[in-house]
Amino acid sequence: MKFAKEDATYLSERKALSQELGPRELWSVIDHWPLYCGVANLSRFIAISDLLRSVLNVPGHIAEFGSWRGGNLMFMTKLLQIFDPMGQKVVHSFDSFEGLTQFSAQDADATAQRGRYAGNLAELEAFIALYRLQDTITIHKGYIENTLPELLNRDQGLSFSMVYCDTDLYESTKAILDGLHDRLCSGGIFVFDEWNYQSYPGETVAVREFLNAHPQAYTMEHVARARQPSLVLRKR
Repeated sequence: MKFAKEDATYLSERKALSQELGPRELWSVIDHWPLYCGVANLSRFIAISDLLRSVLNVPGHIAEFGSWRGGNLMFMTKLLQIFDPMGQKVVHSFDSFEGLTQFSAQDADATAQRGRYAGNLAELEAFIALYRLQDTITIHKGYIENTLPELLNRDQGLSFSMVYCDTDLYESTKAILDGLHDRLCSGGIFVFDEWNYQSYPGETVAVREFLNAHPQAYTMEHVARARQPSLVLRKR
């Protein structure tokens, strides 16, 4: 991995600093987050902000698949409050909150990550309530292969402008792409967090198969100035 040595050094040094400084009150950290946030993490959220702003004029809602603890979900929702406060866009969150569980042959060695990225739905809902975002966020708990088709069958008119794919694995990524190809509006985007990542090959395989099936429907875009997300498909 390109940044493996750099990351190992940084993680070791920040752990030592954390132990040296001792516990901190939660809000004293949150309110001064630039002091604590690493550059790689900061660049990721700047990139996500740029992508969301690029689809503000595209009709349709926002969806995130693989919300984990809810950081990116809350970030995108708060961005909508800032950049589109009178708009109708809402954010749909899809997650089992059980971590990585549904593996296939295309995921190869990613099976070693079983159980990783398990979220805490109760904690996430508490923060959603704190920031009064209950009307802007809809959570679909369960396996994406089940919850997404159920939603699309219930709401035949549902359309999207931005779909953030962060499930890492083949079957879920395939279900997202196949299910939402017809629901993504022209100019809308699929965003991938682990495309072309050696540790999670299934996501890349699913994207390749999807592009082969729809060779003229999307343009591939590199995400500049950030490690993740790593690919954008913009619908023509």
